[in-house]
Parts: sequence; C-alpha cells; structure tokens
Amino acid sequence: MTDDRLLACARVRLPDGLSAALGPGALIGRAFTADARVDDGRVSEAHAMVSLRGGELVLFALRGRLRVGERNVTRVTLEPGQRIELAAGVELLVEEVELPETLLALEGPGVARQALVGVTSVLTAPALHLVNGPHPSAAALVWSDGVRWRVRVGQGAPRPLQAGDCIEVGGHTLTATEIPRVVVGVAETTPRTSALGRLRIVSLFDSVQVWREGATSPCVLRGQQARLFAELLAVGGPMRWELVAAELWPGGEESSALRHRLDVTLARLRQTLKAAGVRRDLVTAHRNGHLELLLYPGDQAEDRG
Repeated sequence: MTDDRLLACARVRLPDGLSAALGPGALIGRAFTADARVDDGRVSEAHAMVSLRGGELVLFALRGRLRVGERNVTRVTLEPGQRIELAAGVELLVEEVELPETLLALEGPGVARQALVGVTSVLTAPALHLVNGPHPSAAALVWSDGVRWRVRVGQGAPRPLQAGDCIEVGGHTLTATEIPRVVVGVAETTPRTSALGRLRIVSLFDSVQVWREGATSPCVLRGQQARLFAELLAVGGPMRWELVAAELWPGGEESSALRHRLDVTLARLRQTLKAAGVRRDLVTAHRNGHLELLLYPGDQAEDRG
C-alpha cells in the first residue's frame, strides 16, 4: 500500500490463507456477495462490517460474534498483527492497516465536502448532491480500483481522479480535494437556502425533532423510528442496513427477520415524515444496502444523544 492513494484500507488474511483489502463498508461473511468471503457454516452470511469511525477503521459485529484474545466484543479497532476470531478455529489476521492523514473528497457550490469511502454517485435532481453507491440516475460515478480513484461522467471513458481535478456535470463543477481523515463523518452544512425548505433537526436519541422551515411545530419521532434516525445522524454518512438493524435489535435474529423489522420501521418513519410535510428523501435507502440521512445545503442537525 502507498500513502498517496488517499484510501483508508485494511489488508486481512482470511482462514483459507488468501488476503483481502477491505475499505469502509466492506462486508465479511459466508455470502457470495461478501467483500471477504469466509466459506464456513459457522460464519454468518453478513458476519461483520468495516467502518471508518473517528479516523480509525473499525470492525463491527453484525449477525455474528467477534472475539479478540479472551474477550467477546461487538466492535474492534483494526491494528496490524491483530487476530480476530469469527468462530471457534475461524480466525482473521490483520496484516496491514492503511490510514493516510488525508482522504480524497468532493465539494462544490451548495454541496458540502464529502470524503470518498467507496462508490459515489453524483446526482443533479432535485438538486446537485452526492450519494453512496451506484445509482441508475447518476450523472457521474466515482470509485476506487483499489489503487487510485476513478471517475466517469455520463457515458464517457473512465479517468483518474486526484486532488485539484474538477468534474463538470449538469452545468455544475465539483472539485476533488483532500480532507483530514479525523474529521470524516462530521456533518457539514452551509448557510444557503434550499428550494425545498431548510430543516432543523434535534436528536435526543429516544426522540427526534424535525423542524421544517415555516412550520409552527416540529415533526416528533419516537421509539424505534427515533432510534433509527438517531443512529444515522450519529454516523454522519452512509451505514449498512445490517449494522443499523444490529444496533436497533441486538438479540441476534435471522437476517431475513431483521430486514423485515427494519423495512417496517423505515416505512413508518417515512409515513410520519410525509404526514408532517418533510421531504421523503431525508432518509434515503441506496440500492447497495446503505441507509443515509440526506441533508441539503442550509439544513442544520444537532445530536444531543
């Protein structure tokens, strides 16, 4: 690994002896779709996930357990030389952790600076914004090939992307810049008015107030709806649905049951927001399995939980 890649990544040796490079959002499990597949029946389909938290790469337990030394843990900060047990005799060895001081980010007029931690889609409707994962309506797509960042605008040819480069899309200009790793995940807002009405959000974890500009009272979320919303706000970026569900229902249910409970809660949350006149895409579900709070320029969010 090289320091000029501007990519946070951990290289892990799997039980079969092969190595896998895992960045933020990478899944470990026995499913064919897992980024690091462990072909063992004692390992869950979506066993654990890598996330960038507080400038460090952290492995979170999802449907399975994690054991480091003599302790069972739900999360572990990845460090070289670490041995992490997924099941009895099924072990990962952390060979290398790459944490550059800066990461590549995109920013532009009305678009808060957002670090690139995976595939990123550039959308132009209803306003210019960025979402995690490939999107069918993307005007441009940014991704990593494991060594460098790449960008494709429309149906054009992919090209390298590095700090200082510009992306012209839909009459707008996005600029690639570097951002300190330690601030990734901190929400940024700009004091500009959105045509859809600004929002002010106050999260108390067990309850969340969503104030719509011009409204005389807030939309109040409670119970699991509030907890779901608060988890996404606390992360400050895209979050895998498995990790959200594990935080809300830590009892170790089957993946299908957890997904059903999450879908029901998400549907009720959106109904509550719609009834209060709050835009539907505030809580966005991406096709790659991530959930995210989509804050527009001028929105303000305060996490008191």
